[in-house]
Amino acid sequence: MGMKKILICTALLGCMTSGCKKIERIYYSGIFKLDKQVVSGGGKDTALAKEQMKIYTDHNYMYAGMAPDSSVAVGVGSYELDSGNRIVEHNIFNNRALDSAQIFVVLINKTDNGRTEVIPDFAANKNVKYKMTEGYVKLPVMGASNLDGVWNMDEAFRVKGKDTLKQQQTQFKVFWRGHFMFIHHYPIGALGAEYKNGFGYGTFSLKNDTLNEEDKMSSHAILLNRKFVIKIIFNGKDKYSQITRDPKTKEQTTEIYRRLP
Repeated sequence: MGMKKILICTALLGCMTSGCKKIERIYYSGIFKLDKQVVSGGGKDTALAKEQMKIYTDHNYMYAGMAPDSSVAVGVGSYELDSGNRIVEHNIFNNRALDSAQIFVVLINKTDNGRTEVIPDFAANKNVKYKMTEGYVKLPVMGASNLDGVWNMDEAFRVKGKDTLKQQQTQFKVFWRGHFMFIHHYPIGALGAEYKNGFGYGTFSLKNDTLNEEDKMSSHAILLNRKFVIKIIFNGKDKYSQITRDPKTKEQTTEIYRRLP
C-alpha cells in the first residue's frame, strides 16, 4: 500500500474511533450585484456610486460596472482559496492594468442577502494605502449548461454581402447558471488609435444549438433590455462559435471563443 493510501486510511480510522469535526465547504461561485462601494485611505471614506455585477465560477471571476460619468471598470481572472474567508484573485485582464500580472487578496464575509468583499491593498498613492470595501447582493441562479465557464474570444468578423471585416478587440465572456456577462476593450475612430471599455450583463438559456440572451445591464445603451437569438456551434467542449444576424442590415457577425482553463 502506498504512503498516500496509508495516510487516508489512518485519517478515516481516526474519524471512526474518535469522531471528526465536520468541515464546512465554502462555495464562492455565484452571481452578485453591487449594493455599495467604499474606498478608504488617508483618514477618509469615500462612497462611490456605481452599477456593477460580479460573477464567480468555480475557478474564475469577472466583474463589470459603470459610474455616473459613464466610465467603465471591467476585469476577469482566476482565483484560489487562501483561507476560510480569504481568496486570491489573479488578473487576466482589467481596464486599469490590461493584461499585466496583478494579484488581489480579497477578504470575504457572508451577509444575510449576499456578502462583503474587502481588498486591503487596493491601491497606493504618495505613501497612502487605500482599501476597497464592497457589499454585494446574491442573485438566484438557474441550471447549469454546456456553456458554463469563462471564454476568451479568439477572433471575430462581420460579413455584409461580399465584404468581410475582421474585428480587432479583446473580449471575454462568462456564462454561469443562467447568467452571462461580456467585457471588451475595443478600438474607436477610423484609425483605431484609441480604445474604450464596454460590457453587457443579462440572463440566458441554451437549447440545442440556440442561445437566447436578454441584456439587463450594459455600457451600450443600444443593448439594454434587448433579446438576442444566437446560433451556437461547438467544436469540442472547449471551443465554440456564436453567429448573429441583423434582420435590418443583413449583416452577420461571427465570434469564436475558447474556454479558459
